[in-house]
Parts: sequence; structure tokens; C-alpha cells
Amino acid sequence: MSADTFAEVRELLEDLDFPADKDAIVRHATGHGAQEDSPAVRALRGMPLAAYRNMSEIRSSVDLRPEELPD
Repeated sequence: MSADTFAEVRELLEDLDFPADKDAIVRHATGHGAQEDSPAVRALRGMPLAAYRNMSEIRSSVDLRPEELPD
């Protein structure tokens, strides 16, 4: 995930209550204005299914740039 994409993810998820699973995280991001095909949402969709306790766990779960993720 690029630094710009992670900055967008942090902004979209700033009021997310943790722990949160992947689906809740994606729903939260799209509910706060992120487009389905945005790099941030694509990066979040690329995360493994899991419960995430904080932003650090989200950051470490996605190491591909969004343009490298499968469609």
C-alpha cells in the first residue's frame, strides 16, 4: 500500500470502532464516501479475513499497491 493510499485509509477509518472485521472495515470506508474502485477500498478488500484490533494491524495486512491487486 502506498503512503498516499494509507493516508486515505486512515482518514476514512479515523472514527472506526475496533476490533473490526474486514467486511466492517470496507463498509465503514465506503459509508464515509470512498468509491468502490478507489485505491483505498481496493487495498482494504485485499486484506485477509480477520478481526483487526487497530490501524497498525490494517497497515501490516496489505503490502501490495492497489494497482497490483487483482480486480
